[in-house]
Amino acid sequence: MDLERQNRPPVDKIWKHGAEVFCANKDDDPERVEFWLENTIRVFDELSCTAEECLKYIISLLRDSSYYWLKMLVSVVPHRKVIWEFFQEEFRKTYICERFMDQKRKEFLDLKQGCLTVTEYEKKFIRLSKYAWEYVSSEAKMCRRLEDRLNKDIRLSMGVLELKEFVYSLIGPIKMRN
Repeated sequence: MDLERQNRPPVDKIWKHGAEVFCANKDDDPERVEFWLENTIRVFDELSCTAEECLKYIISLLRDSSYYWLKMLVSVVPHRKVIWEFFQEEFRKTYICERFMDQKRKEFLDLKQGCLTVTEYEKKFIRLSKYAWEYVSSEAKMCRRLEDRLNKDIRLSMGVLELKEFVYSLIGPIKMRN
C-alpha cells in the first residue's frame, strides 16, 4: 500500500462523529493514546466502516511522527498483512507500552471497593477489566470477581436481594456495551 497514492475517503464524515487527528511520539501518555484509539474505533463502528475503510481513514488522521511511523511500517511489511487489525496491534505495541498495560492489569487485580461507592467501584471495575480479560472472560467469572471485591458490610447487608441478582444487575449493562 502506497500511502501517498492511497485512495482516501472524504474525512468530513468522521470529523462530524468526533474523530481527531493523532500527532504523537513514543513518549506520549499511553492513557491519552489509548483513549484516542478507542474513540477512533468507536467512530468507525458508528459509521459501520469496513476494515479497508478504517485503514484508509486512519491514514488521514495520523500526522507528523505517527504518519511517518505508519509509512515506514507499510514499507517493510508485505502488503497483504497491512490490514485494520494489524494496524491496531502494531499501533498499540508502539504507542501504548507493555509497562502501561501491566500497570493497569495490576490495578485491576488489586481493585477492591474500599471507600468507593458501589457505582464508582463498578465504573472502575469495568474500565480496568479489559486489561485482565482472562479474569473476567465469562459472566460468571466477572460477577464472582466483582462480588468478592465488594465491601463485606455491603455483601452482608444484601440479605433481601439475592447477591447474585444484584451483581448480575450490575454486569448486565456491561455485557450490552461489549
